[in-house]
Amino acid sequence: MKRSLYLPLMILSIIVLFVAGNHFAGHALRGARVDLTQSGLYGLSQGSRDIIDRLVEPVEWRFYYSRSIAADSPAIRSYASRVREFLRAYEQRSGGRIRLVEIDPAPFSADEDAAIAAGLTALPTETGEQIFFGLVARNSIDEAATIALFDPANEARLEYELSRTIADIERVSAPRLAILTSLPISPDNGAPNRFVSELASRYELAWVERGFDAIPDASALLVLHPWDLSEVELYLVDQFAVTRGRLLVMLDPMAHMALRPGPDGLPPLDADRGSDLGPLMTHWGVQWDRETVSMDRTLGLDVQVREADGRSRTLPYPLWYAVPGSLMDREELATSNLDLGVNFGSPGALFFDVESGFAVTPLIETSPQGALLDADIAAGSPSPDQLLRDYEAAPLPITIAARLEGAISSAFPEGPPASDLVFNPADHRDVSDAVGEIILVADADWLDNNYYVRSDPALGDYIVADNLNLALNLIDSAVGDRALISLRSRTPANRSMTRVDRLRTEAETEYFALQSQLETEIEEAQARLQSLTRSGSASALASDAARAGQAEAQALRRQISETRERLREIEREFRQDIDALDASLQFWTIGVPPALVIFAGIAGAIFRRRRGRV
Repeated sequence: MKRSLYLPLMILSIIVLFVAGNHFAGHALRGARVDLTQSGLYGLSQGSRDIIDRLVEPVEWRFYYSRSIAADSPAIRSYASRVREFLRAYEQRSGGRIRLVEIDPAPFSADEDAAIAAGLTALPTETGEQIFFGLVARNSIDEAATIALFDPANEARLEYELSRTIADIERVSAPRLAILTSLPISPDNGAPNRFVSELASRYELAWVERGFDAIPDASALLVLHPWDLSEVELYLVDQFAVTRGRLLVMLDPMAHMALRPGPDGLPPLDADRGSDLGPLMTHWGVQWDRETVSMDRTLGLDVQVREADGRSRTLPYPLWYAVPGSLMDREELATSNLDLGVNFGSPGALFFDVESGFAVTPLIETSPQGALLDADIAAGSPSPDQLLRDYEAAPLPITIAARLEGAISSAFPEGPPASDLVFNPADHRDVSDAVGEIILVADADWLDNNYYVRSDPALGDYIVADNLNLALNLIDSAVGDRALISLRSRTPANRSMTRVDRLRTEAETEYFALQSQLETEIEEAQARLQSLTRSGSASALASDAARAGQAEAQALRRQISETRERLREIEREFRQDIDALDASLQFWTIGVPPALVIFAGIAGAIFRRRRGRV
């Protein structure tokens, strides 16, 4: 064979082998999956495998996807491929117990009617057509669970939602949630509460009354701003935590809900402003002070403040603040998708012992400008100016909500306390058999309707914060299937660059500190200017005083203008620094590696040519 034919034949052979191999792999290895990512992001987790393996009744998954209409939507088309891969992985793992049926509902067809009847959400398009992109799971006895819409923004929850459809169908009855609270929120003695109404629609609720001698059998216990529990009551809570391993504790140093006047116009006689669990918190390694509240001057909710002259101003109130999603743990399912933020009212502060024995995961924190305040001062309704006058930021962001995970040991190692109740010593448990979970939130008022619901005569009630979503997420994670809980950490891993994050954090901290200083200078200058303006008419009687006041007023106006310009300059410099950091990162990670590869290729070619000449 001529040497001139070697290269074309070799190229042709490579093309033929590539096409044939790709065709073979597409059919023979269609269900094969190899996940080489560090965290196994594209394979089924152990929790999902456990749920599938215990599946008894066969399940049919009807995957509604308007393939033809979505052809012009690249983002939906790409995510649909991802969803389809996961669905097939479930089907393959089930060994025939899950049957996947993909349906492309044509407009005005019976399939479209079935999708609408099942409660799927349709996405409108510019052409007026609708895209269905959801799932209906149904077992042999016609029990159903749905995913109304596969939203690409919720990709972090994809595996969780798919596994939950199986768990929901297999569930025989609604989970039971026990609630221990001193707040008047139960249906019998309180005003309508949206949070309680949502709980009642999802779970069987068992209310724990004062003076209880047992906690009802339940999947989890919610302790919400309790009264001062007796030693026996604390022991019963302790043993529930040890035996069940599912506890939600929401304490408050300044619970306005507890002090709300009743029908007689007076607060309840047994109302407590602050709440605590005493020895239990200490035993869990949690430092909790019921006489300390937290605040944040950068996150304060706007309030109307009336001045001495009768005028009103709108100012941020540091004691009532809204925590945005950026200050929440975005890798936790409970907090990963809260775009509206969460509003808190004079919450407390959670600190933790290093050697508590638990894995501590902060879920929500203040900004770096968070601070602590005595609860007695907060109870006096101080004005925003009073709070900012002696404001001193804490060294680190303050934790408002956290999760403790690990083996739960009893705070009563000697057994049940002496009391009139007769306990069987054999029933006492020293430590939990499995990994337990305690969720802590340093506020109770955040569950009040007023903190996340607004009413409008024309629009009705509408949601302004994610308080309810967060509360339901936390309770669902505690009450739900243990296998589902393990999926909380299955959010896509953010392989962040620690040096870049550190530089960004340092820049933000410096910026916030300088911003706060300049804003304080502006407020002080404006207050002095307003004082001069009010006294201007009186000083007009004395020309020297008038001229002095006018000169000072002009100087203050110049100072305010210059300070505002400096603030804008600082903001521009901050954005430029961040942009420069991002540009540098892109250069070294995107530009340099290909350049090195090209350089190495050229150098190798030159080296081989020189060797050939030799």
